[in-house]
Amino acid sequence: MHVGPLGSTIHVLRADAGTIAAFAVIDWTRSFRRVCLDPVGGLMVLMTPSRLHDELATVLDHVVDIAASTLSGAVTGLRTARLREPGAPPGTGMEPDCAFYVGGNARAYREALKRGEDAADAFFEKTAPDLVVEVEITSADAGKIDRYGNMGVRELWLLRHRGGRDLPEAEFLALRPRAEPRGLTASKVVSGLTPADIREAVTGMRLSVTHDERAEAVARIVRRRQRSSVRVREEGPPYTDE
Repeated sequence: MHVGPLGSTIHVLRADAGTIAAFAVIDWTRSFRRVCLDPVGGLMVLMTPSRLHDELATVLDHVVDIAASTLSGAVTGLRTARLREPGAPPGTGMEPDCAFYVGGNARAYREALKRGEDAADAFFEKTAPDLVVEVEITSADAGKIDRYGNMGVRELWLLRHRGGRDLPEAEFLALRPRAEPRGLTASKVVSGLTPADIREAVTGMRLSVTHDERAEAVARIVRRRQRSSVRVREEGPPYTDE
């Protein structure tokens, strides 16, 4: 057992793929709130999130939901979903802190849901989230970023804790199957939001008292991004001689 950068307790066990597949029939969530069973990497990661971890994950879930619904037109949160690659044993996979369908995939998921839970499950099994958020990444998560990319996740947001009392810094990564992740200065999935925007919105929501204050903390960021988008459309992209 070790303690993560935000104070979560984390148990890491290594085993062969067959053993992990056999362990997948156990309901680990009775004792641990976050579970990763990775038969490909031969890894089991069982986490009990800290208070700060849970608070930041909840706040980020709200921030993305509000911002993406306004800036990208549609969003569907998949907060407790376990993501697994096609053909992986049932019960295995990774549980991100937050995951989202955004834009077209959010609308397609809602249409599938109208046809029933089986249709929604089938859509989820074949369609990776557009965006995954991880609040507390540790050495035990080695390989997780690549796994998300190989599943088809388009973008990953990480919170990096620098120690002390400061809130973690946000980092955005563009993902592709079997390719190195690429750092982003602004999100491609959620219409230009930046890591600084996310940190500001998270801070504002955590310090707000009422529902209206929390909503306004995100709305300020959204309005700024909307004004920026209008300005770019009116002025055109910056001139380059390339």
